[in-house]
Amino acid sequence: MRLTYLAGALLAGVLLSPAAQAGWHVGVGPVDEIDGEGSWLATVSWETEQVHPWEFMAGYIDERDAPAIRTPDVVWISASKRFTWRGWFAQGGIAYADVDNDILSNHFQFQTGIGYDFGRVALSLRHLSNANTGGRNRGETFLLAQYGF
Repeated sequence: MRLTYLAGALLAGVLLSPAAQAGWHVGVGPVDEIDGEGSWLATVSWETEQVHPWEFMAGYIDERDAPAIRTPDVVWISASKRFTWRGWFAQGGIAYADVDNDILSNHFQFQTGIGYDFGRVALSLRHLSNANTGGRNRGETFLLAQYGF
């Protein structure tokens, strides 16, 4: 029992310990439902060492297979600028998706987000969309939990 408490305290210390934003991050999270069908995503990103860093991300959204809508797996890469204030951040940038489907209606997208950086862990709400630059403009909205190392 004592070992369980010690392991829990150690894990909490590692996850919540302060860490520079710069470096590698892995992330996972749920993707908003489209016509009643949700999905999941995974990301890998790298942030530069600046007060307002750049984030370079590669992401994967799992397919949806609902009766009303079918979307294949999506892989994207993005570069975005992050503006920070006391742990809070807002960011925006450009992205390239490998598919053109009912949700992401062309390959070139914009990624925006807001969130909070707890140190090693960051939580953000993001949106990947073509910003109505052509075709449909539903976009993908997702909650992203990231762990930095």
